[in-house]
Amino acid sequence: MVVFILISNSKTLTTMKYFNIKLQNKAKVISLLAVFVFCCSSVFSQTANTEYFMQSSYTKTNLNPALRPDRGHIGIPGLSNIYVDFKTNTFNLDHFMFKGVGENGKTGTFLHQNVSYSDFMDGVSKNNYLGSEVSVSVIDFGFYTGDMYFTFDASVRTSFSANIPDDVFGFVKKGVTLTNDTGDNYDFSNVSAEANSFLQLGLGASKPIMDDALMLGAKVKFLMGIANAKFKLEKMNLNVGRDEWTLESKAKMQVIYHDVSPTYDDDDCFDGADLGSGFAFSGYGLGFDLGAVFEPGKVFNFYDGNDFLNNFKVSASLTDIGFISWKKQGMYLETDPSRVNITGQHNISFDDDSDNSLDNILDDIEDDFRDAVNLKDADINNLKTTTGLRVKMNWGVEYEVLYNKLNVGLLSSTYFTPNKNITEVTLGSSYKPIKWIELGLSYSFIYSKYKTFGCAIHFNPGHAINLFVASDYVIPRWNSDFVPTTSRGLNFQFGLAVGLGKMNPKYTK
Repeated sequence: MVVFILISNSKTLTTMKYFNIKLQNKAKVISLLAVFVFCCSSVFSQTANTEYFMQSSYTKTNLNPALRPDRGHIGIPGLSNIYVDFKTNTFNLDHFMFKGVGENGKTGTFLHQNVSYSDFMDGVSKNNYLGSEVSVSVIDFGFYTGDMYFTFDASVRTSFSANIPDDVFGFVKKGVTLTNDTGDNYDFSNVSAEANSFLQLGLGASKPIMDDALMLGAKVKFLMGIANAKFKLEKMNLNVGRDEWTLESKAKMQVIYHDVSPTYDDDDCFDGADLGSGFAFSGYGLGFDLGAVFEPGKVFNFYDGNDFLNNFKVSASLTDIGFISWKKQGMYLETDPSRVNITGQHNISFDDDSDNSLDNILDDIEDDFRDAVNLKDADINNLKTTTGLRVKMNWGVEYEVLYNKLNVGLLSSTYFTPNKNITEVTLGSSYKPIKWIELGLSYSFIYSKYKTFGCAIHFNPGHAINLFVASDYVIPRWNSDFVPTTSRGLNFQFGLAVGLGKMNPKYTK
């Protein structure tokens, strides 16, 4: 889909290069694109990491099913847990906007003539990825019975991931500007994108063993697939010469949905999909969460109240282990390996009525690109019908400084994504100034260079209501359009539930 966007806008990009258009005003366009990616794409979890060490958090069981809240709950339908998450290694606004390059010292985009190719590409990785997830709980409750704690939730989850190699950005930056007489080569292979949407029914339980020293938890998830879509450029090599461009390509796309068919324009080029009426699940699957919490002080019988181990915990979990098997229904499209020559673009006339006018030449270039990546119906039996969930591994250590008041901890989270694994380390703490308010604070390291603060607040008067908001990424910088400019991660979580049953005896000593 990324290449389709570039192709459809190749006319605009090339025009800007020919006329050296000053692009300061394009900041708003890029801001809107950033908002679109954040709001419409959908990575990794159903709960902010800041919640991991909070006593009153009922959603932390999504991070580790062995973690327990201070009491049971019944979630308000549709409001008990709303979670949005986005992560990337490149796509923040500061990589595409440069201060002082425009007229009178104004900010300009990376396409501005005063921004060098090397200055822009220094902020671009070899593989540039993004991923996000939106999760909404429709039904959510948990309760204690004896020493067991049970949870059940029904939620809708949508995830999205994409990978863009650095040559795509290099081509956009250089356009038709040549660095040598033999032409410039660009490799767009491995541009890819994938999206999934499914309904999850989860049943979890946890139980202490070894005289309460070890807490074991597990959750089983029944998954009902709604839709799956994949796109990949298996091959796309572009040579931009002085008198000729040569393009070689091979691409595949699949969309699995109960009633979907491709649509084509008047030139018989793929231009979208037609979704039929009605609804039916398009696949089914199974998933698991496994977790444990260990308190070493209870094993070694240090109960004098002065030993460090008495207030020390270690925890570990694996979440979203599983898959969805999709039905062979939907559409499968691919291109045959093709080679297209694009010629005649160097003799430009600025007479709009000329055959060599810029508009006509760019129209021809756009048509040639579309011909090179023209997806056609293929054998639907080639559909790949099994997709894995996005596994997350958590390791945590926690120390209780003041009993039932203040604790600190360290959490390491690794997200296993289709394009790259991401490790995040979070230093977290929770504090209860009064019984009905709990505050959380976190400090996270992503990709070793990017650091961010997070926070959470739980409001539960009389433990009858639990209202909370949380985020691992408190945004330090925004632009004039209220788009974050430096963030490589964004998430937000909100929940509202009613307290259920008595307080866990652990928190009433």
